[in-house]
Parts: sequence; structure tokens; C-alpha cells
Amino acid sequence: MAKIEIKNVSVSYFMRKSKATGETLERGAVGAQILVGRRYLEIAALRDVSLSLKDGDRVGLVGTNGSGKSTFLKLCAGALAPQSGSIDIRGVVSPQFALGAGLRQELSGRQNAELKCLYLGVPLRAVADYVNDVKNISGLGSYFELPIRSYSAGMKSRLVMSLLRLVRGEILIMDEWVNAVDPSLSETVGGLQSQLIERSKILLLASHSERILKQWVNRVIWLEQGTLRAFGPVDTILTEYQSWIKRRE
Repeated sequence: MAKIEIKNVSVSYFMRKSKATGETLERGAVGAQILVGRRYLEIAALRDVSLSLKDGDRVGLVGTNGSGKSTFLKLCAGALAPQSGSIDIRGVVSPQFALGAGLRQELSGRQNAELKCLYLGVPLRAVADYVNDVKNISGLGSYFELPIRSYSAGMKSRLVMSLLRLVRGEILIMDEWVNAVDPSLSETVGGLQSQLIERSKILLLASHSERILKQWVNRVIWLEQGTLRAFGPVDTILTEYQSWIKRRE
């Protein structure tokens, strides 16, 4: 059984204070609270957050810039430890913040796909089949055997999107990194995303798109200035969030 249990978690980032900073900082309309200490600035990215996610949860994440969304995703991915509170993650986590991260320009598309297989935990006996799937999905043909430094931007995008075929995991954590996709690939990529979501036990997705959230999630977390503002049904929370945005503007 997969689950994420978060209890009274706070996460801060610290920066050395400079003379130009002064003793006080103007409070902004966006961003985490900044606490001024004697020698350091503390950016309170998350403050006293508690919630529980379990099998079957399809959860969206909304909030303005600097509200703590990226920190929250990294926390749930196990990439950050809390300064206080506790987090219990059970299940294989598959964070998809930047699928193209780690690609090596001097290696071919095939070699990069093989390395990505090993990184994502694809069993050795299945690597060859997975890599051939990536080649077929990408439509790169002979270019798949060439160093990716020879690729155009569109060809690199094709390779990166095709790597979705390799993603595995019970807990799927996605930042909204899929933007413009070649029209000839968009249906295939959409199908791969749907398969990933259907296979996952827990989905956690940060997105600014109402369409994407209503399509893929059933509940929404609303973070604001590092605090949990609301957590509930997608239609209810999105309506409250959008009304709040309009009032603020």
C-alpha cells in the first residue's frame, strides 16, 4: 500500500544576510515569508503543513509563485528533509520534475535511453525492449544512433517526451513540465501520461491549468506563502482559489 503521511512539517532555506539587506524586508504579495535573523535570512518555504495521501488519491497542487509548491513536491519525493515535523513515504516514488535532466550530449539517443533505463530502475532483462520502444515512439530513425549534440531542439524534445515510456513507480509526482509538443507526438505523449497515471497508486501534480487538473485529479491542495490554505474536492478548491486570485488582483 502506498501512502504519504505529513505531520506538522516545516521547511526553510537560509541565506547569509548582506549589508544591503538591512534589518527589515518589505512583505511581498507573493513568495514565502522571509524572517530576518542576526546573520541569516530564513525563507520559510513550508510552515506547519499536515496532510495524508493514500492509495487511489489523484491530487493537484495550486498556489501563486513562491507559495511552496516546488518545495512540497521535493519533500514528497524524498529529495528534501523537513526542519521540523515528520514525513512517512511508503511506496516507490517516481518524481518527474525534468525528464531530460542528465542527458549527455556526446552520447547517442540509444545510449542516453539505456542510461535512463538504469537510472529509473528498469530491469536489465527489459532494457533492450524499452529502448526500442523509445526509438519507435520518438520517430528519430537513424538519428537515434547519433550523438544528441547533432539534434535540433525539436528532435531533443522528441527524445525527452519518448522517455516517458521508461517511467515506473507507485507514487507519481509531476511538475507541469510538458509544454509544447510536436503535433505528431502529442497524442502519443498524452497516451503515455494517461497510462502512467492509471498505473500509479498516488498522483501528485502541480499545474496552473484548470483543464489538466479537472482531467487528472479529484482533490486539490492549495498552498499560500508556505501554509496549507485548503485541501478538498477539485471543483470546490479551484473555485475558491480562482475567486481569491480575482479579489487579490
